[in-house]
Amino acid sequence: MIDLDAVGQTALGVAYVRAYESLRRDALFADPLAVALFDSALTDPDGTLRPMPPVTDAAGRERRGMYHWIVARTLFLDELFRSAARDGIEQFVILGSGLDARAFRLELGPAAVVYELDRPPVVEVKEALVAEHELVATTGRRVVQADLISDWLPPLLEAGLHTDEPTCWLAEGLLVYLEPDVARRVIDTIGQASASGSRVGVTVRSTRRTRTDGPFAQVAALWHEDPGIVGRFTDTGWTCELTDTVSVLAAAGRAVDAELVGPGTADDGSAGPSASLLAGRFESRSVGRAD
Repeated sequence: MIDLDAVGQTALGVAYVRAYESLRRDALFADPLAVALFDSALTDPDGTLRPMPPVTDAAGRERRGMYHWIVARTLFLDELFRSAARDGIEQFVILGSGLDARAFRLELGPAAVVYELDRPPVVEVKEALVAEHELVATTGRRVVQADLISDWLPPLLEAGLHTDEPTCWLAEGLLVYLEPDVARRVIDTIGQASASGSRVGVTVRSTRRTRTDGPFAQVAALWHEDPGIVGRFTDTGWTCELTDTVSVLAAAGRAVDAELVGPGTADDGSAGPSASLLAGRFESRSVGRAD
């Protein structure tokens, strides 16, 4: 049994979706850790991938929308890392890394190092799974135990991060679970630790409401109000661009119904575009905000 708290358990849901996508014949990525965890739950004894449940009601639309959202954000942030690597960046930091397997599936160059930062209980679970399934990293990998509500930059520096070199940061499905003041401090710290040429990729929370009786009601209950993510990054020295689920999947060659995208639902109960993906570039040294 995997022993994680409510927030930590959300990593299992993400891994489940990534496992399903990885097992599709038209898979847009392959996640070895996710497949190791959920292969038997998703396939029949003959190895056939079980079909997705049909979309017949609001709950079904919400589930399918969440699937599209997780696939899109995986693709978007994968490409952020690959693009940064092509441009010579060799430091990659995944904040709230959960069960992220990018260090095991992306080729980022022989000198690249991926720093995975998360709370000790989550790190312990993931490292046990990595050892159990004998996963081998495709790049340098350093695991950092720290809680983002505390002073998390010193442990990263101790692990070898150099703030005078460009870094590619990732905060996937993270900031929504932090109190607004903590989320703002995290954004500020990223800016303080970034050299010119750094990159950042972030998932931005939906502005739509999630039904209190929907399939993700328990997850949504863990979310906090939007801390002004885009504005905060802009204020601390980043040039930001936003995209969405439909655009990312279309670019990858997968057309989806625009009514079946994003976590959460519209006020009328129907699914719809509801979350964004942010990519940022840092072109000048910033001291960040301290309020």
